[in-house]
Amino acid sequence: MRQNQETSALEPYFNVNDILGYTKDLDKQITMTTKTITNIDSTNMQPHHWTTIIDSIVEEYENYDGFVVVQGTDTMAYTASAISYAIGNLGKPIVLTGAQVPPDILGSDSTTNIIHACQVATMDFGEVTIVFGTKILRGNRSVKVSESERNAFISPIFPELGSIRLRPELTYIDIKHKHNSPLHIKNAFDGNVAVIKCVPGFSPSIIEKVVETGVDGLILESFGPGNVPNKENSLLPVIRTTIKKGIPVVITTQCIYGATRMYLYDVGQKAIKLGVIPSGDMTPEAAYVKLKWILAQTRELKEISRMFTENIAGETIIAIS
Repeated sequence: MRQNQETSALEPYFNVNDILGYTKDLDKQITMTTKTITNIDSTNMQPHHWTTIIDSIVEEYENYDGFVVVQGTDTMAYTASAISYAIGNLGKPIVLTGAQVPPDILGSDSTTNIIHACQVATMDFGEVTIVFGTKILRGNRSVKVSESERNAFISPIFPELGSIRLRPELTYIDIKHKHNSPLHIKNAFDGNVAVIKCVPGFSPSIIEKVVETGVDGLILESFGPGNVPNKENSLLPVIRTTIKKGIPVVITTQCIYGATRMYLYDVGQKAIKLGVIPSGDMTPEAAYVKLKWILAQTRELKEISRMFTENIAGETIIAIS
């Protein structure tokens, strides 16, 4: 980004080579090739941008030891999740990074983030990661929690893969190491997926109207461990109707450090009996992208449920019902 002198608004401006121009001597330590895929505010990113990024990585996969994707922070966790699902059996590092402050502003974090991301991309592991501030995180376990702090991302449920100290260090003992086995590519995302947050007094008619628009999947951000209102303004009838139409209904939690444990309360158990799919300990970003990835492969409810609760790329330990 660069600050517009008239409006003071941040706007897309720098290309990747411009950004690398601020990283003194990095090219003396690491051999790099750059490619500009698009230059937009990440707020405007769409699933087709994910597929283009993934295609670019797959096309050059055999030619490089690692890859760095530079993009805006607002939707970075979605992109990281998409890459992790689409490139199966990954054997090299793919690192996403960005910045909170434009590179031409004194004190910008863009330079250090780019340098650290490139250093991490030379290390011995095969994962999709976000390297930002002082943290090395599994990409599909990451959540952006601040619009201004230098450590803008956290991994609320899963351990950090490592940290930036004097140099980047990997500390997670079960990280997957580099390998040369063939990739398993399923680079497609499909379906109109609606995400609705439950609030006290929420009318089930809103879900009815949303479903009538032609959604292919529904994600309900519920209370606590997956609790769904079942008395006044009960959501159970509309959930039942939605599932009978062949539309998967995924239940997530609004608790950033939580997981769906729907067996704990009666209000959760009654929803489970209708056939909803619990998201377990997935982040909201990982759950949304995963459902779109699955919908590109099947529209059969039982298969959607099976695939959603399966650990595809380290995004979940278990989908707890």
